[in-house]
Formats: sequence, C-alpha cells, structure tokens
Amino acid sequence: MKSSFPLISVCIPVYDTEPLLAQCLRSVIAQDFPDFEVVLVSDASRGKDEKGRTAKKIVKIMQKECDKSRSLRGLPKVPFRFLEHKENRGLIEVRRSLCYEARGFYMTQLDSDDEMAEGALTALYETANQSGADIVHGTSTAGYFDEHGIFTPIKENRYGKIFYGKIEGRDVFRRWLMNGDFTANTWGKLIKRDLWVRAYENIPYTECNMADDVLLFFFLAQYAKSYIGIEAKVYRYRVNTGMSSQRKIDTIQKWKMICSTASVFTIISQCVEEFCQPDEIEKIRGMTRYYLDNNIKQMREVVVPELKEKARALLCEYWGTGFVEKMEKL
Repeated sequence: MKSSFPLISVCIPVYDTEPLLAQCLRSVIAQDFPDFEVVLVSDASRGKDEKGRTAKKIVKIMQKECDKSRSLRGLPKVPFRFLEHKENRGLIEVRRSLCYEARGFYMTQLDSDDEMAEGALTALYETANQSGADIVHGTSTAGYFDEHGIFTPIKENRYGKIFYGKIEGRDVFRRWLMNGDFTANTWGKLIKRDLWVRAYENIPYTECNMADDVLLFFFLAQYAKSYIGIEAKVYRYRVNTGMSSQRKIDTIQKWKMICSTASVFTIISQCVEEFCQPDEIEKIRGMTRYYLDNNIKQMREVVVPELKEKARALLCEYWGTGFVEKMEKL
C-alpha cells in the first residue's frame, strides 16, 4: 500500500524574488521523479513579477501548469503548498517553517532565484536509496541567465564545492569544518528530514538572513552518519541575485540583514564546547573572526556615507563593541 507521505519535499523559501519564481518552479515541474511535494514559505514578501503577480498567484498558476504537464507525461500529480509569514522573520525561520511543514522522508532546498537541473530528484534519490546516506550532495553549476532564460555557466563554481565519494561518522562534520571539502549550502543536497528536525531542536528563534547555511549545517553534520557526493548535475545557481550580492547598502534594514550574521555565531558559541573538540572550537573562532571582518569591510565599502555612523553602532550592537574594535585594529 502506497504511503500518504511523499518521498521528497522540495522546499522553497520565497523572499522578494517573485520575478524569478515562475522560472524556478518550471524547473521543478520538469522533474521526472514520481513521488514528491512542493512546499513554499514566503517571508512576508511583498514582491511581484513583471506581470504584477504576487508569489501566491504565481504558485497557483504553476500548480495548474504542473498538473497539465505531469498528466501529459503520465506522471502523478504533485501537491503544492504555499504558506506566508505575516512578518519578516529571516531565512533561519523560513527554513524552520519549511522543515515542520514538509512531509517527505527527505528534504531538498531550492532557492526561488535558482533552478533544479533536469533529472535532479531522480539522481539524488537513487543514490540515497541505494546507499542509505543521510546526505546526498549533487553537483551544482553557477552562472547567469540572460533575458531569454538561457543559462551560461561560469568557469569556476566557488558556491558549490563538493567531495565526490562517501564520508562516514564524525568525519562528515570534520571534513566540512576542518578541511572545507564541501560547502555548507543546504541547496543541491538531499537530506533526511529527521536530521533537519534534530538540528532545529538546537536552534532558538533567531531573525537571521546571512550565513544561515553555516548554522544549519553545523547541526545537520553533528547528526549525519554518512555523506555522499555525486557527479550528477542537480542545481543551477544564479550568481549575483541574492542578499549577499548587495552592491550598495542604503537602508538600515539592508544593513541589519548583513549584521544578522552575528546571530549564527552567537548560537554556535553557546553549545560549541558540548559538540566540538578543541581544534574544532579554534576553527569556529577563526570563522567568527572572518565573518566579522567581512562585515567591517562591507560597512566601509558598500554602506552609503550618510548611514555609516548608524551602521557601525548597529554592528557593535550585534557583535559587541569590544570585538568590533579589536577586529578594526587588526
């Protein structure tokens, strides 16, 4: 008897990328996998596409397009569920909502300005099913889409570093943290849902939009018994459209998003001695300094002059005045 729960939940956070959402969802519709659902959570997004459609309207249209496309290919329907936060909470809380709403045995994350490659779900699931791995990491391609939606890859993909092969036990955490053998990004990976639930049991409510993947993978890797990286291309990453690509920061709200990086390391620091060995703790401290240093550089280089005084005060509020002053001297 077939389970009422899908094998995979495709989880999509929506944060003011509606002009790209329809293209993203078409890449999901094109999947040939027989048993998955699509769950979207909008973080109080007010964005619209070029036709004036909200995210909710786009999802409704794409659901009909998906039903028709799957019927023509002799595939079962795919359920879509769309939820909205009434207030902006940040990516950590959007992904938490996605985790608790998902019903699949596995989850895969897809940002709403990116695309899933053809056959991605089949390639990821077949590996997970054959190996029993908790995390299956597929190859990603980074690049640009032109006005016609044609994707052009860039030569070096620094956004989706991957280890080809199997890693087991504590080495999953160490090969990520200590060696940097693969990235922490949650997209492009198929991960057992129960790992997500266990990870979120350690993460208090936090309004964070930056470095969320570091926080999430820190805990996901604690509980993962095995990781496998595969050569199959599963993900197309759109360069320079996310929040981290801001060329100019001209509002305090934008700057708050950048400063929210501090929340990641505040949470990790509170439990790092419980989860980590001495050399791992030192590595985390180095990462913390690196991210604060990057925030200081952004304050100097991309914050508009009239906001710099307020921006520094906010930076000190998030990271601590003493820590900021120490890093500024360095």
